[in-house]
This record gives sequence, structure tokens and C-alpha cells, in this order.
Amino acid sequence: MARTRLLFACLALAAPLVPATAQAAPLPASGLVLSVRPEMGTLSTTQLTCEPAGGLHKNAKAACDGLTPVDGDFTKMERAADAACTMELNTTKATLKGKWRGKKVVFEQVFSNPCEMRVHTGKVFDF
Repeated sequence: MARTRLLFACLALAAPLVPATAQAAPLPASGLVLSVRPEMGTLSTTQLTCEPAGGLHKNAKAACDGLTPVDGDFTKMERAADAACTMELNTTKATLKGKWRGKKVVFEQVFSNPCEMRVHTGKVFDF
């Protein structure tokens, strides 16, 4: 009986020293190249990494927060309900290429103007 108590006492003291093996596996890397090409304007490009948010994108955290619920597909993002844009015609192409959680992604969508693009994509293409 004394041996059993001694064994349990040793195990209790040693438990904090054993590294946890049931940790969640890290998500595969998400590295994206984003570009915006307005018909009347210049091409803009940046890099975005998510999980953790970073890269050259000036709003990296907000952009990643917008892409996460749609699994990296900005074409599935919902239009901001309270936003309004002018009727300006300046077709603008938004492109996203790279890897999202280890899977190759390529998405592209054309909007009637830069304002409409921002309304539909939040901070993703605000760089």
C-alpha cells in the first residue's frame, strides 16, 4: 500500500514535466497574393498571410478575419448591408492567388467600380 501511494505521489509530481501530446495540430500555411486592377487606374498588388495574420497587407488581421469564414474564397463574402456606392463605371478586377490552409486557390471577380469591390470584399482588397 505504501508503494502504491509513493508511486501515485511521484506520478503527480512528474505530470507537469511531461509535455502535452494532445495539442491541436497547426493549420497549414495560408499565403496569398492579392491584386486590384481598376480600368482607370494602376495595378496594385500585396501579399497576405493568415493564421497568423501578416504580410505586406496594411489591414492583414481584418482581411484574414473576412476570409476565414468563407474558407479563403472572397467571392462568397456577403455585401456590407449599410454601404452605398455611386454609379461610377470603372470596372475593377480583384484577384486572389496562393494557398489557403495548404490548398491552392485562385479566385477572380470583376466589380463595376472600386467602391463596389470594397463593399463586397471588406478589408480583403483594402491595401
